[in-house]
Amino acid sequence: MESGYFKDKEFIITNMRPIRNLFNYLWNDSSLCQCDHFGNGYFFRNVGTQRRNIDNGERNVYIKDKKTGLIYSANRNYDNLPFDKYECHVGLGYQEIISEYNGMRVIFSLLVAKDDPVLLFNVKVENISNEKKEFDLYFENCPTPDTTWHAAYSYAEYDKQINGIIYHHDAFNPPNEYAKIFVSCDKKFDGFETSKNRFIGTYNDFSNPESLIKGKLSSLGTTFDNFIAAFSFSLSLNPQEHFEVTFSTATTINIDECYELSAKYLRKNAFNLEKQKQIELNDSYIDIFHLDSSDEYLNTQVNIWLKRQLSLGKTWGRIYGKGFRDVMQDITAFISFDCELAKNKILHALKYQYEDGNPIRMFEPNFKYPYNDGGIWIPEAILAYINESGDLNILDIDVPYLKGDSYENAIPSDAYFTEEYVSGQRKGNVFEHIQAAMDYLIGCRGEHNLVLWRGGDWNDSINNAGNRGIGESVWLSIATVKALNDFLDILNLIDKKDLVQKYIAARDELKAAINKYGRINNYYIYGINDDHEIIGGEERMFLNPQSWAVFADLSSKDELTKTMDKVEEKLKCDYGYVLCSPSFTKGKDNIGRVSYFQPGLVENGGVYNHGVAFKIIADCLLKRGDIAYKTLKLISCDNPKLANSGVEPYAVTNMYIGPENKYFAGFAPMCWVTGTAGWLYRAVTEYICGIKATINGLKIDPCLPLEWDEIKVSRIFRNNKYEFVIKRGKDKGIYVDGKLINGNVIDIPSPNKLIKCEVII
Repeated sequence: MESGYFKDKEFIITNMRPIRNLFNYLWNDSSLCQCDHFGNGYFFRNVGTQRRNIDNGERNVYIKDKKTGLIYSANRNYDNLPFDKYECHVGLGYQEIISEYNGMRVIFSLLVAKDDPVLLFNVKVENISNEKKEFDLYFENCPTPDTTWHAAYSYAEYDKQINGIIYHHDAFNPPNEYAKIFVSCDKKFDGFETSKNRFIGTYNDFSNPESLIKGKLSSLGTTFDNFIAAFSFSLSLNPQEHFEVTFSTATTINIDECYELSAKYLRKNAFNLEKQKQIELNDSYIDIFHLDSSDEYLNTQVNIWLKRQLSLGKTWGRIYGKGFRDVMQDITAFISFDCELAKNKILHALKYQYEDGNPIRMFEPNFKYPYNDGGIWIPEAILAYINESGDLNILDIDVPYLKGDSYENAIPSDAYFTEEYVSGQRKGNVFEHIQAAMDYLIGCRGEHNLVLWRGGDWNDSINNAGNRGIGESVWLSIATVKALNDFLDILNLIDKKDLVQKYIAARDELKAAINKYGRINNYYIYGINDDHEIIGGEERMFLNPQSWAVFADLSSKDELTKTMDKVEEKLKCDYGYVLCSPSFTKGKDNIGRVSYFQPGLVENGGVYNHGVAFKIIADCLLKRGDIAYKTLKLISCDNPKLANSGVEPYAVTNMYIGPENKYFAGFAPMCWVTGTAGWLYRAVTEYICGIKATINGLKIDPCLPLEWDEIKVSRIFRNNKYEFVIKRGKDKGIYVDGKLINGNVIDIPSPNKLIKCEVII
């Protein structure tokens, strides 16, 4: 891979100038840091339903050689100097940027504390030359004290007790109480700077800071300014000697909290202790499922990096907000790693289901556009939790509803609201929440007896096909059938026979309507808009309705196979499957923004990997393992056709720009922020490897590609460890500790056992 290589549990970036910046995310439940391969980025914390910015911009470690006057940024290398070494180690919960130049090795590391909304920076400088080095070391980052539009409230001052700088924003009528930001240091420094203008100079930038040329920081506070936190150290190191310093930054309500958090995270060896906590946390996820196949890149993705990415999603949704559907999907994939944490995430998300049963599109901040698909993701998430944990008691836990009716509260514009949570009068337990979602969907029907589109469904960009309450979404109708199947599984688990027949009838009625009005020439249309126009008919095919028709088991296997054959014929390209083809080339207001996007971009003909992941699972359900695996490899970073995509090898990208785009076909502009990771993880673990949790045990149903004769898998389930060898052979069956079992579900033994399984296919 041109950008670097995998080693142990890191990806090591060796190309300082890749096609685009490569990003990483560091987080805990209350705060999140973005950093690129230089370490630049932002940091914020949640404050209720709001987000408080703490740090945003360039972060630099500068070296100034006192003998020669040479000044350079050891992590950023603005002047593209001939460094002897540059590496950015993307780790699990940390990042390290290592450079060697002019006889100096500099390691700049970042991590977010495990339990507090604190960002830590560590700088280690080592003399690797054969002569004494005398130099000035500088570190800078960019605090963001303002919480209002008025910079006149803000000022920054040195504070002796934290050995650093405190930034104040003591405002009239602020949005929250977090008026302080501190940047503290665990070593004595020789100078500091609070003003960006004084640091870089009026007409300079971070590549050539004026204060470094002059050789002295002002050591003054400032107000009404562009703020910075910069520190200088005058150092002398003999050969092989090193100097190490740690900085911490956070936002607090008052000075006392600044002192408390600063002291906690600048104690001796605090940075290394926090790094170890992150390593241990992520290691616990790695052990849950381990794949050993002939595909080394896939092994690395499944065993380490997909888990990391979907963990981000289950905590932060898509970062800009916690989309209800996004969080639910990522929780569904995450459950096996930490059932209790997943349960808490499910319960929290369910609070954002309106009293009519339809969830809000996004929360924290709230986004109220009237999307109609939120409820379809609820049954599968809760069923997955029950199957993994065996805990049916979750169904009895009371959870409030969000006040109001989803459609009456809808705001038909791209508006975000940081508002306090208000619970409604309706009360209910988790089971009743699932039922409310299903009742909403089967009651929200149009003239063809299909589910109303309203503001949109999974495809956010078909966002004006049903706002007049006439348009119907075939995809959403199909997804409702799938959700009803999951709900029926739950009803059967808890023996609700009185309700089973009711929801079977509702499901079958909906299936009949879909197959009557939603199917053309062996494939499914996307929907019918407010003006009774078919979207996704003979002029344009969409991917998701075809894959989800398989999920929902809408017709016979032969007919569904013909449907997926159409996908191969119409939607395949050199690096995946486009979400629709051909792309829209002219905007239509009665469809929405998808028709205004340029061809090949996002939902308009892009290789939208979330949809491709659905397709992989559909292939497995039809027992087309070879096609499923080839589909997976098309969107994989190691596809030679994607050599210039720019994608991070350790993160799944949201999309590749589609082949109809004449400028950027195959480029990957967006990473991390996608539900693809969770669905790919499930596609490989549950469908290709075929190891899936049920309430009674592990269900084994592999669908291996032809080129895999044998794989090995380990899986931790209900406090037992299962070791599988899955291979091709004559004596087909599942052998548990050497004995052939009946069926394909392995019973659950008493805890803390090692179970050896041989699966012959």
